[in-house]
Amino acid sequence: MKNKKEEENHHCIFVHVGEKVAVEMRNQKKRKSDFAKKVGTDRRNLYRILRKHSLETDLLYRYSKELKHNFFRDLADEFDKKHPNLKAL
Repeated sequence: MKNKKEEENHHCIFVHVGEKVAVEMRNQKKRKSDFAKKVGTDRRNLYRILRKHSLETDLLYRYSKELKHNFFRDLADEFDKKHPNLKAL
């Protein structure tokens, strides 16, 4: 039987993707309204998306291109840190 800490770790989301995008936007001093237009949405929807823990890959791809930042690599690096014993097939 798992203890409470093991159960929490098993179910936790290891990266808040929306927050990673929001941080990168702040680092690059991108205005949310301008960014939203460039990725084909409105500011209100962008705020909703950035609150999400996970994003669809097509959104993450567009955000990566627009910010010139590979969020997929960030996710893979975080996964590797959390699961160092897993090997690529």
